[in-house]
Amino acid sequence: MWHAVAFQPYLPPPLQSVGLIALDPGAVRLETEIMNYIGLMSGTSMDAIDAVAANISTEKKVVLRATHHEPYPADVKKRLLALRDGAENDIELAAGLDSQLGELFAQAAQHVQRKAGLAAHEIRAIGSHGQTIRHRPDAAHPFSLQIGSPSVIAEHTGITTVGDFRSRDIAAGGQGAPLAPGFHSWAFHSPDYRRAIVNIGGIANVSYLPADTREPVRGFDTGPGNTLLDAWITRHQHQPYDHAGQWASTGRCLTELLQRLCSDRFFRISPPKSTGFEYFSLKWLQHYLAEIGVAPRAEDVQATLVEFTARSIAQALSRYLPQVD
Repeated sequence: MWHAVAFQPYLPPPLQSVGLIALDPGAVRLETEIMNYIGLMSGTSMDAIDAVAANISTEKKVVLRATHHEPYPADVKKRLLALRDGAENDIELAAGLDSQLGELFAQAAQHVQRKAGLAAHEIRAIGSHGQTIRHRPDAAHPFSLQIGSPSVIAEHTGITTVGDFRSRDIAAGGQGAPLAPGFHSWAFHSPDYRRAIVNIGGIANVSYLPADTREPVRGFDTGPGNTLLDAWITRHQHQPYDHAGQWASTGRCLTELLQRLCSDRFFRISPPKSTGFEYFSLKWLQHYLAEIGVAPRAEDVQATLVEFTARSIAQALSRYLPQVD
């Protein structure tokens, strides 16, 4: 029998979650045989579902079997963006999309399964993050909400499906983000070097991997990755993203705007911290554009946003993780 399972991370005392997602590297254990898994993800760009099939062994060996990219239908993306931005009757909309996205995620899983040449019984589990529509870890009653029903995925594929990755960490007082530090620790830990692994998605985040396993693994969001870049080019060029940075390359970085963006209060908050498109939005950007008092060329803003992503990551590393080798 297949199941839909809410992820319950093991955080042994005293390593309870306090927002940086402290993990004991020894707490993540795999069985001895090679295991096949499917992973499903859709990020803050809300443009597509990415699926991967992989073998994972206890020797820290990951063998990629197949990948699949499934764009969202235009009407689905439109409704997702409306839901993200606060549509009317959003409970009805969210519930319907939860089921529909479950079906789309299941289709993506089946596509990658076929590409990998695997039968359903050969796949131990599907891990499905779902589609984030709200991330409010600092609310009076904190939450992070993803849709794309794991139960629908399990029913359509016949494969045990694991989801709801963020809720337990938030319940334990954490931020529920980033999720990557556990995997980064398993895959990239070194007994000789203190490492930082940077992940740039819609939001950028960093994982700190100490050489001494008695120290906790930590992770936090550094600020926007490509979420503002995507939103800006969509508004001005009607393109979903800036391919190879071609549009940004035609502009120049605006020093005053960059300085104002980097001075935002988010960057003065010490970790643990996480963020999302709810904060780093076009409305947020427009506030700083109004402050500089002139209307810059759109391509110059795009170039500035590229520098802003890089600068905010570097700033976080130097300020909060100076010990990295």
